[in-house]
Amino acid sequence: MGRFLKKPVKDILFVTVGFTLGGGESMIALIAPRLKSRGYKVRVLAFKGWGPVSDKLRNKGIDCIALHGKGRFDFRVLWRYFLYLRNAPPDLIIAFLYRAYIPTRIFGFFLGIPNISSVQDISQWMNSLEIFLERITAKFSTVIYSCSNAVTRFLIHDIGIKREKVVTIPNSIDVDSFSIKINREKKLRELGLNSNLKIVGTVCRLHEPKKGVKILLEAIKSLQKEICFQLLIVGTGKDEKKLRLMAEREEINALFLGEREDVSEILQVIDVFVLPSLYEGLPVSVLEAMACGIPVVATNVEGNKEVILDGKTGLLVEPGNPYELAEKIKELLGDEKMRKDFGEAGFKRVKEKFSIDKTVDKIESLWKGNLK
Repeated sequence: MGRFLKKPVKDILFVTVGFTLGGGESMIALIAPRLKSRGYKVRVLAFKGWGPVSDKLRNKGIDCIALHGKGRFDFRVLWRYFLYLRNAPPDLIIAFLYRAYIPTRIFGFFLGIPNISSVQDISQWMNSLEIFLERITAKFSTVIYSCSNAVTRFLIHDIGIKREKVVTIPNSIDVDSFSIKINREKKLRELGLNSNLKIVGTVCRLHEPKKGVKILLEAIKSLQKEICFQLLIVGTGKDEKKLRLMAEREEINALFLGEREDVSEILQVIDVFVLPSLYEGLPVSVLEAMACGIPVVATNVEGNKEVILDGKTGLLVEPGNPYELAEKIKELLGDEKMRKDFGEAGFKRVKEKFSIDKTVDKIESLWKGNLK
């Protein structure tokens, strides 16, 4: 990529939709400070308002800009974004998520600003117009980097983007930040959980049907008739109210915690982590769980398979099947040795394969022209 840039990169602008605790935003919160420590000027702009990620970034000395968009289609935000780029152009824009990188490609082209699109998901929700916009604007990106081989295949084969335009740089985490010790009993009391029961947990956006939380609740409903345990759900989203009502109606022993900033601590009390998504790019939440030494039950979809080794670091089940999901959760809850072995193997895999510093090296190489 370096050969496309006419001047050195010193000033980088990250752009995303919001400052909430999603996978893409979490990646920005990890990448931006590390690039700043390497001598770059780094800014982060979000189309919506302030949130936990902006607080975290500002505490690390990163300039944050919120455009305070309302709803999904606030076109005033696009004008504000265009004016911002015209008045304070960076050397390079790195845009995360579809609604951020499509306007970035167009404005970057007209303003002569190189830009990188970071694609974080296999976007099965896209309609024909969105697929068309993805395809025709791709040429305005200097390069597109996808978070997994699954996303790369999706962009090339399903969207029709040229292979030479796409680079795979896997999502990753700061493993050390999850290798922490807490007072488990105290944390359980703080969360209102029974210390005598095993805990099954998930961390995800509550967006259905993609995340499959409804399937998880169906699995838990049948399983809680056989064995006693608690379900812990961390995250928020458009379907939170609907899922809460379902759990209440079906008398499922589930605790919804909403959006939390102490996820690394909450993960320490979970015995089995579950991700029942119908499709994934490369789930950061699974990496975080494995970094905490937690065995994982997840769906056998492309992005998950790049992280989880079935029968070694966790168990994979067919998506949309609550009965199989219940059986695999039951299997892990009933086998302490399996949980321990999977947890240790998962930690080792994340430590070796999904280190954030390796990811930042690869991202930096995009404009230095030496990606291998």
